[in-house]
Amino acid sequence: MTDDRDLHQVEKDDVPPLPSSPSSFRAPLGRPAWYGASPTPSFNFLSGSAPNFSAASQRAPFKSRLIDPNREREHLLRCETKLGKQQARKNFIACLVPVLVGLVGAAALIVTGYLSIKKHDYCLVLEDNFDGPLDTTIWKHEQETGGFGNSQFDWTTDSANNSYTKDGMLYIVPTLTADSIGEAAIMNGYQLNLTTTGTCTASNTSDPVSCSVASNLTEGIIIPPIQSARLTTKGTKSIKYGKVEVRARMPTGDWLWPAIWMMPRDEIYGPWPRSGEIDIVESKGNMPTKRSQELANVVSSTLHWGPISYFDGYRLTHDITRVYRKFFNQKFYTFGMEWDEEGITVWKEVPSRPFFITKFKVDRYELGGFPRFSDNGTAIVSPWGGSSNKAAAPFDQEFYLILNVAAGGTNGYFEDGDISKPWSNSNNVTKARSDFWAQRNTWLPTWPSDPSQRGMVVDYVKMWQLGKCTS
Repeated sequence: MTDDRDLHQVEKDDVPPLPSSPSSFRAPLGRPAWYGASPTPSFNFLSGSAPNFSAASQRAPFKSRLIDPNREREHLLRCETKLGKQQARKNFIACLVPVLVGLVGAAALIVTGYLSIKKHDYCLVLEDNFDGPLDTTIWKHEQETGGFGNSQFDWTTDSANNSYTKDGMLYIVPTLTADSIGEAAIMNGYQLNLTTTGTCTASNTSDPVSCSVASNLTEGIIIPPIQSARLTTKGTKSIKYGKVEVRARMPTGDWLWPAIWMMPRDEIYGPWPRSGEIDIVESKGNMPTKRSQELANVVSSTLHWGPISYFDGYRLTHDITRVYRKFFNQKFYTFGMEWDEEGITVWKEVPSRPFFITKFKVDRYELGGFPRFSDNGTAIVSPWGGSSNKAAAPFDQEFYLILNVAAGGTNGYFEDGDISKPWSNSNNVTKARSDFWAQRNTWLPTWPSDPSQRGMVVDYVKMWQLGKCTS
């Protein structure tokens, strides 16, 4: 094996010395006079001595790329012949065919996408462009303190600080509870009782969790540190099959949880999740730092259903859509949901671009693969046995619309593996809220001071019932 240093020495010794005199002649463009000299190899194949090429021999000889007029004239004359014209036609067809195939394929995709959109008759039951004050004949504020089953950290209010209309937009804005009652009251000595004030909207207004809380420093109980709003059409507008369209921009701020979703009006199959839940779109206020993260760059769509609360089949009916620039909290997007007896589809921007499709083909209970008995030995039976469409149930009843922005929670929407999460889902809501508030210096700087950026902004809402209008 030849030593690299020996090769280097050979190459160095074989290169002719450069002219050393300052008056030495230099060729045009600053080239030395010896540039272009003929090579003087001294390699003996019999003796195996090392090659002796000059530096010039390392370069390919210059070849002119100027067109030879004579050859060009011959080419033009040849093209004018019958054979030349035939070859030109063949070349043209060879180029044209792939182009036509591509155009036909693109047209086929467009037509297929258009034809895949179901053609139904619809009756408009709700259209709100928020051009004036909030229409309270349509929208109702849900006011609770307990976190709505998710152990969220927000107290929902009807305050104009948390929901209002302006310039043709609806704003749902989270604020710090300390801004309204003081920071000391969050921690100790403040009694919040929505039952007493007559404002609690929980189904059980005497529920101490949903409607009241008292801060106590000794016991570590704090007032929900965030105030926000939750607007619904419960009791005013609902549909059984149809479609919903909302144009909105999501909020910015760590641990904010915006949602556009639907809940059953009558819960004919029983309490959650037996009667279902339709999450049209949900997102997160955290800004992503990696493409793989599912934060403000992602919205998800989910159906919740199951025989009991800890057997929720949502993993079988869940999907996301992702953007790589202009995140969902940076520009307005249009979201739509189309729902009939055969399934539910959710799309972004245009109906021909769905990102969530679920078909009602299999008995819902069989689809879930639920066990026959719970951990305590109680038999688990299908809550949808009485439905005439067991594949569609529980999504075969009236649902109403909800718009809200929550903060935090221990139900797992914000997983414990999420970046810099200041609380643990394994803790009870009291401990989780306290940890969240105690570490506000980690998340509060991410909340814009401008409420229009911190909140979810809704341009319009439309909702249609499947079928023709009857009157």
